Amino acid sequence: MRPLRPLAVVLALLCAAAPARSAGDDGWHETTTPHFRIEHQAVWLPAGLTMGVESVHFRLLMDLGMFSNWMSNARITLYLYRDQDAYVHGRFSPPTWSNGLAIYDQKAVAIPTMPATSEMLRVLAHETTHVIFVNYFREKKRDPPNWINEGLAMLEENSDPQRPELSRWYQAMVRMDPRKWFPLDRFFALSPIRDLGSDKAAVAVFYVQAYSITNFLLREHSHLQFKAFCDHLRDGMSAPEALKLVYHYDDLGRFEKDWLAWTADPAHRRAVAALPVSAREAPASVDQSAALSGKAWFSSGWYDSSWKIRMPSVFPASSGQ
Repeated sequence: MRPLRPLAVVLALLCAAAPARSAGDDGWHETTTPHFRIEHQAVWLPAGLTMGVESVHFRLLMDLGMFSNWMSNARITLYLYRDQDAYVHGRFSPPTWSNGLAIYDQKAVAIPTMPATSEMLRVLAHETTHVIFVNYFREKKRDPPNWINEGLAMLEENSDPQRPELSRWYQAMVRMDPRKWFPLDRFFALSPIRDLGSDKAAVAVFYVQAYSITNFLLREHSHLQFKAFCDHLRDGMSAPEALKLVYHYDDLGRFEKDWLAWTADPAHRRAVAALPVSAREAPASVDQSAALSGKAWFSSGWYDSSWKIRMPSVFPASSGQ
């Protein structure tokens, strides 16, 4: 018999959700778990959601607790709309292409109900990462660079860090033509909205490259190095300067060479090839994936009470929209 993992034991003890609060004047209900306050329009929550949100919290705490002194004790609010239409027309007015929103000043996330609980948890992990990471930077009245903010959120979507090949972003990295990567001196300064505009193919490359570099920095090095690197970025240091100080890359070209060698490791392709077909994204090229029409774009939008910045991701959401 396979032994019960410690995480499963912890969740089994902690995750009995409090009964849903009766609908108030606004028609919303409330269910609480140890680390989430779930405001939901539907009377009943989707099956597995309360256990799932605590599993997401436990995983994020392991990776991102170093960026937050509030994450262990404060509840994050999840606004769960009954469907995509209610979400789009709700209080935060997200763009129609989105399916998730991080609300930084409230330490909250808003998402629509989706057909699969696993997809909601993936979006929740992505947006909660933004909440944690942006609040960490704003302690110094600064916002994180686009590439690492998005790269970290995409990295944390994967429910099993020990099997990165399950991530759609990892699979996209494997499919990427290495000739299309941005030179790092340009990449670190890019803003997709400002610099890439409606060029979906270029935006696709940016996002996959952000995932790949963040994966390399966090998973192939120590957490302490990654935290120190982010500390220096938060203090206003450039990425090349922080790479030199923390990872001892005196030359950006040497870092680029090591990162490219890691991406080209045949082990990545073998891991993806070993997956069952059902666990793989469609084998279209990254550019083709980005150019697909008639699909909802996965959101990494962000919102606070004073201003809004919304940025689409590059692959169609798999939530059936």
